[in-house]
Amino acid sequence: MKLQIKRMRCGDCAVLEGRRARLIVDCGSDNQAADGSLTARDFAYAAIAAQINDLMPTHILISHLHTDHYRGFLNLGKDAPPMFCTAPPVDTAYLPWTILGGRAVLAAAYARLYLTAPPRTLAHELARGLMDLLPILEREAAYRQMLQAGDVIPLEGKKLEVLWPQVEPALKSLPVCGGKSFEEADRAMEAAFLALADQGGNGRLLEDGPRLTGALERYLLLLHDGPLAEAGRLDALDTLEAALRQADRLRLDLWGDETDGLRPPYPEDLQPLADFARQQYHVLVNGVNACGIIFQWKDKVLFPGDAPPAVISFLKEKGRFQPRYQLVKLPHHGTRRYFSPALPPAERYIISNGGYSRRAVGKEVLEDLAPAGCTFLCTDAHRDPRKYCRYFREEGHCHPACVPITDRQQVIPL
Repeated sequence: MKLQIKRMRCGDCAVLEGRRARLIVDCGSDNQAADGSLTARDFAYAAIAAQINDLMPTHILISHLHTDHYRGFLNLGKDAPPMFCTAPPVDTAYLPWTILGGRAVLAAAYARLYLTAPPRTLAHELARGLMDLLPILEREAAYRQMLQAGDVIPLEGKKLEVLWPQVEPALKSLPVCGGKSFEEADRAMEAAFLALADQGGNGRLLEDGPRLTGALERYLLLLHDGPLAEAGRLDALDTLEAALRQADRLRLDLWGDETDGLRPPYPEDLQPLADFARQQYHVLVNGVNACGIIFQWKDKVLFPGDAPPAVISFLKEKGRFQPRYQLVKLPHHGTRRYFSPALPPAERYIISNGGYSRRAVGKEVLEDLAPAGCTFLCTDAHRDPRKYCRYFREEGHCHPACVPITDRQQVIPL
């Protein structure tokens, strides 16, 4: 087994690979060639698939439903290598479990965001991305499996252990939204959405909101039911796409065309919608991160996605981590906000950054981890470290334990 760290801008991607099978963990944002230039299009699954030199299907894992972790998968089926022309390019697509109490608890937040977010914003990208991803995975993956704590991912005779999500603590009890649980924060967003719908000109939100929420929730519930629900799931996908067309008509009336429509400053009557979408975006991102897949393979690899500190602390308290790992990916691009002292020690840490000037690598993160005698594998912050690394900004040089991955992929035998 070996791990390849892919060089990224604004995202994450790594590949766990054996002799006959491989698992692509996330595939987000932009790919870079060895000279630092972008490839012909945004980073796509095909950029990795082209490196595969046998006929074995590839498995993919989306750690959490934030576009910088799956945007490349939106290109599944596009310009695929010839070997994939006669069969789905993906065997199994693994996604995080999000059902709680018989409900797809994130569905309403996604629907609200889809309806209210202005074009060309991170909020609209988050909501639109999921709606684009679902039919692609339905078409291009032979199987889809939702993962939760206690599941295993089989790979090359190995069993990767899924530590998270546990949806109940993730969304009901852990303080993942500024000291509140996701459920508490999202109840406030639901009330604010209803108040918006009462304002002049926004009455259609009361029609399209429940319609889109219901269609998305029905599909997600069936998605969690696995292969036995395939026929009903395809029908539910048709219903969801019809609800999206209706929502797009409302969006067109509100904001204009997605490419040439309104830009800030927005008209006075639309500013409350934009303000609501910004708040809903942050609440939803926190919920999505809290439900992200965390998995480990013995003491070799730990992938915590973008798990917030409350989740990392919870798992440490429950004794779920190994005492030390060979390799750990730092959550959330190595930023201080998502760093937890409960993160276990490792020989190497992956830092995925570059393109995120507002999410620069945290100086404190490197200083807190370095005493354990580790190495930092930095995928792309070195493209412009003054912009993307706070340690470099303050010290004028890279951390002594930092190993930039700039000219080639880092391949690590496990």
